[in-house]
Amino acid sequence: MRVHIKENECQGHGTCVMVCPEVFSADEQGFAVVENPEVPAALEDTVQRAESRCPERAIQLED
Repeated sequence: MRVHIKENECQGHGTCVMVCPEVFSADEQGFAVVENPEVPAALEDTVQRAESRCPERAIQLED
């Protein structure tokens, strides 16, 4: 699985960072950044949880 942030849709709520800090972080302005676009199998469920909790639906997953 790969993960991507739609930068023009992220509003910097930080939910993804709280749910999965192993994959997501925040930049200087507080917007989400993907640290590892290739999601390890052990973190796929957690990344999917972060995606479902994003209030702006700014996280995009690819199989």
